[in-house]
Amino acid sequence: METLNLHGKWNITSKDGQYKLTGDVPGSLFYALEQRGDFGKEGLFYRENNRVCLEIADRDFSYSRDFTVSDSLLKSDYVFLEAEGLDTLTDIIINGRKIAETDNMHRTWRFNIADALSSGKNTIEITFKNSLEFVRKERERRTIYAAANEGVTSVEGFNMIRKSHCSYGWDWGPMVPDLGIWRDLNIVSYDAARLNSVHVIQRHENGKVTLSMTPELDIYNDGDLSVKAKITAPDGSTEMIEINADSTTEYDVKNPRIWWPNGLGDQPLYTIDFELVDGKKTIDDFSMRIGLRTLTIEQKKDEWGETFNFLCNGISVFARGANYIPEDTFLNRNENYTTEQLIKDCVSANYNTLRVWGGGIYPSDHLFDLCDENGLIVWEDMMFACAIYDVRNDDFLENIKQELRDNLTRIRHHACIGLICGNNEMEWGFEEWGFDPTKEERSEYLKQYQFVFPDIIKEICPELFYWPASPSSGGDFEKPNDPASGDCHFWDVWHGNKDFSEFKKHYFRFMSEFGFESFPSMKTIRSFTEEEDLNIFSPVMEEHQKCIGGNGKILNYVSKYFKYPKDLNSLVYVSQISQAEAITTGIEHWRRNRGRCMGSTYWQVNDNWPVASWSSIDYYGRWKALHYAAKRSYDNILVSFDGDETSAEIHLSNESKEIVSGKLQWTLFTLSGEELDRGTVETTANAFSSKLIEKRDFSEELKGNKDRDLYLSYSFTESNGNVHRNCHNFAPFKYLNLENPKLTVSVKDKGELFELTVKSEKPSLFVELDFEAIDAVCSDNFFHMDGGESRIVTIEKSDYTLDQINEQIKVRSLFSTY
Repeated sequence: METLNLHGKWNITSKDGQYKLTGDVPGSLFYALEQRGDFGKEGLFYRENNRVCLEIADRDFSYSRDFTVSDSLLKSDYVFLEAEGLDTLTDIIINGRKIAETDNMHRTWRFNIADALSSGKNTIEITFKNSLEFVRKERERRTIYAAANEGVTSVEGFNMIRKSHCSYGWDWGPMVPDLGIWRDLNIVSYDAARLNSVHVIQRHENGKVTLSMTPELDIYNDGDLSVKAKITAPDGSTEMIEINADSTTEYDVKNPRIWWPNGLGDQPLYTIDFELVDGKKTIDDFSMRIGLRTLTIEQKKDEWGETFNFLCNGISVFARGANYIPEDTFLNRNENYTTEQLIKDCVSANYNTLRVWGGGIYPSDHLFDLCDENGLIVWEDMMFACAIYDVRNDDFLENIKQELRDNLTRIRHHACIGLICGNNEMEWGFEEWGFDPTKEERSEYLKQYQFVFPDIIKEICPELFYWPASPSSGGDFEKPNDPASGDCHFWDVWHGNKDFSEFKKHYFRFMSEFGFESFPSMKTIRSFTEEEDLNIFSPVMEEHQKCIGGNGKILNYVSKYFKYPKDLNSLVYVSQISQAEAITTGIEHWRRNRGRCMGSTYWQVNDNWPVASWSSIDYYGRWKALHYAAKRSYDNILVSFDGDETSAEIHLSNESKEIVSGKLQWTLFTLSGEELDRGTVETTANAFSSKLIEKRDFSEELKGNKDRDLYLSYSFTESNGNVHRNCHNFAPFKYLNLENPKLTVSVKDKGELFELTVKSEKPSLFVELDFEAIDAVCSDNFFHMDGGESRIVTIEKSDYTLDQINEQIKVRSLFSTY
């Protein structure tokens, strides 16, 4: 086997002659235009620059370059062009000869080009045909339903082409229908055969783990074929074995180490290096890392209906996480906020689950590797969302069948894969979105998700759990958003304008999507605005808000709970507090009802450009208040409040494997810092449980509008000294008679960390630490403090100094916003 990499600089030319430039491969047109300066020094995301993208994309472009082929590469009769990502409609020409056409950015394409190559200099040209013209024509041929505010925040007809839906716009992302060679492109020669993959299935019995390994070969010529495998254990020890090239070989893992989700144990991984051998010569190789575990969905009848939760190594897991979208509008850019940092931030916030949403792309191997390494269970949607698809078209149907085969074969071995889901929201859409689907459309839907897709799962990865849609109760259009079974999406809070308390009226089995918007940080806002844009209803601010009326909705929700902020900076801060309060109201409620509900994945963790959205981390990796709040609410140990206007119930939730013991303390304070009442309870909580610890009635203390002057501070201190804090106010934040807390902060250099000591003279709500220019993630932030309290917060050292921290540090609380 010999490989010729076609990465590097390519010539990019529009067919109408208007554009001529060079760009990187892997890469994309719009990124190359931005790099050249076509959108000014500030880039595509500045102000309203993104609005020109539809006009630019509305033409054909070609990528071309020369490459040199060695004589040795041409010795084989089987020389393939292997394209892992062509976006999207292409003609491929080598040395003036048309090789192939492609029409799916989600597939891996492989074409034998041996007859088209010559020794020495060769040329390749890939023409990317106008996808906008294509979807217009396809929509004329057959108009079928697509949601996502089609024609307003998304391009009409996005469902007629196998391209990332959100590249045509979504209610959080811009319309930038990019194009280009976005993943690896290689020329590879083969001799007798190619090792396409090895299907590895695990069997766990009585502490023993057996691997069944089945090579999948493409055989080109006769040969004496065998497959060797080197298995490297987590401790570095290795074992060589030979497996059958044309059947299944079983292998018993010695002293197996088990993989666990984050928060439940370690993530030991085994590396298996396979070699395809012809006689004594290695002619191909393939490598994978696996984690030894059992992982599926548990469904059991109970008093509330039927359970729906991840079952890992025999343990019923409460899923804690969020929904993931493409990390950048430019799929190849990884400069501002890396995938590694995103996953690190998810783990830091105590996630154990990530739902990959179905309107973007199938993630890279790198993301799945990181989830394996960090114990994040992946709910993997197939890339179908909010639309009906033309599966009566045989060519389209065959195209998506191969798309699934390609991607499922690629990802099936990962320890993190917990569920394969057919689509996002369309079963629910058929029943409740009011678009009056035809019988034919219903039949097509069932064919796609309940016949074709399950058959492919059985063919490619029968070991993985398949779920037809999200939300769903199991298919057949049977109550697809039923709180008694399956998973649910809930948008009455936010889209329905209902109060945060609405979450507490619903007991879902698995809450896979719910969300609430906020603005990104002021630093992020200033990255795309000028001074004249700094009004939330300016054209620029509304351009960076893709949910119709979203900025007004943020302001409306602020008015429900908070005083009118004194300036934009304060409004941004309060919007983030509002978002955190909304989402954690749901999380804490569902955790208190563990067993009945077993999952919370909010919408969404990340952004693909700087925007006001539902994310908890903005485009530049800056944590919003929600991400800090999620870190506390998703901790294995959670102390939370339930009750009404005058009563208080304090609950303790434990998602660890061990019984936790410790002391619950609560204090009723005035907002001037006077202590009115207190209590202490020694308690324990069983593993994987939630229970009521303390119930109090404060009706006497709260008489006569005293709810505006009091708050309840409570904490649980584990026997190991770990403290989990929370607090509750009995009146809306806007009615509280807050006093100036006179916050101060001091900083010490503690070696690998900076230690920040915050002091508050009076009770202080949502204390935020921030810096003028430095971006630093604090160990805690947006927290509450009692009067006279000191709190130590740490930040990891980076490329800033103690003097810079002292010069730039800012501290504020809710009191300072009006």
